[in-house]
Amino acid sequence: MKITVIGGGNIGTQFAVHSAEKGHEVSLFTSNPAHFDKHLSIVDKNGVVIHEGDICRASNDPAEVLSGADMIMITMPPTMMIPLAEMIYENTDENTIIGFVPGNGGFEFAFSKCIERGNVFFGIDRVPAIARITERGKAVCCSGYKDKLYIGAIPSSKVEICSQLIESIYDIPCVRLPGFMALTLTPSNPILHTSRLYSLFKDYEPGVTYDRIPLFYEEWNDESSELLMKCDDEIQDICRALPEFGLEYVVSEREFYNADTVEEMTRAISTEESLLGLTTPSVNAEGSEVGARGTDGFRTRRKQKREAIESHMQRRVGWREKANRRHEEFISMIDKRKREEPSKQGLIPDLHSRYFTADFPYGLTVIRQIAEIAGVETPYINRLLDWYDGIALINDKLMLPDYGVTDMESMKAFYLR
Repeated sequence: MKITVIGGGNIGTQFAVHSAEKGHEVSLFTSNPAHFDKHLSIVDKNGVVIHEGDICRASNDPAEVLSGADMIMITMPPTMMIPLAEMIYENTDENTIIGFVPGNGGFEFAFSKCIERGNVFFGIDRVPAIARITERGKAVCCSGYKDKLYIGAIPSSKVEICSQLIESIYDIPCVRLPGFMALTLTPSNPILHTSRLYSLFKDYEPGVTYDRIPLFYEEWNDESSELLMKCDDEIQDICRALPEFGLEYVVSEREFYNADTVEEMTRAISTEESLLGLTTPSVNAEGSEVGARGTDGFRTRRKQKREAIESHMQRRVGWREKANRRHEEFISMIDKRKREEPSKQGLIPDLHSRYFTADFPYGLTVIRQIAEIAGVETPYINRLLDWYDGIALINDKLMLPDYGVTDMESMKAFYLR
């Protein structure tokens, strides 16, 4: 079949290799097609090739790679979902199957037009393996392949077809989920990343720098574990409050890491081999990284996104202006400190990292809104989101009312198809 992979990063390259290896006609949509060879490979931690295949093309022209695709697999972060949804809607028809990995973040709402048109829409709960590019456009290192994956689809009657496709590509058995919301509430990155970031940077404000920032997973601590487990418990509370949505398959982080106590969770995460050595998103406080991600870059990205989703802007003008003002104040404070204090080196959190811009305003925000509709209190999730609101440079929240989901009746109408 004709498969288009959107995103040439870690997971996109991995999925392209597995699909090509199984004989599918694979196209890759990427902003830098010139960087990609047609022959791609997956290597293990020792550099030994374990999977390889030839893609047909890499392109940044959506019409070239989307038109006629039997299946599209999206591996981009949730921050890109709205313009991607418009692009896919315009360049495909109702026969294209649309999938994404990992399955949280609220992608399904942005693709409402495609779903209403008749497209089958599915997601995978977590990434099939830890993937890290070793040579962009050529090879990716993968480790820790899951022994099973969870698949959800809209409409739910199509979950069998989607599961068979993923099983045939990855050779990993798939659990068929009775409802798609189980993916939306999968407690992976939206609480894993956010709990850790809060624990590391809860005292951060403009002007604060760090001499050293701990490794994200390898130096995981009990404070991060305790907050993670509190948020995990709140998600399980949501699942119990919504029995008709088929949420019995939502695997808690306690079960996923086989940890019943804070100490066991810390030990499980900090010793996970596939996560060793991964750094925490940060930049030099007075280095070129800040300049590259400063006011000009912020304005450029904001302009590009505005052009892509002009019809979706009116409800969000207020918080966009607030985010812009906050960023201007942040840059102004940094400039003032440079003038008044001797220059000093230090690290600050990279607030433009997808760990911030995707997992807080998309994944975690969507979870909280579902909780509110279900009447479930989430004080620890609220703590994370309130903290992020205070430091965010870009806070492009996905709001369910924008897609007609405001109460239990409309939420059932959306998910229970």
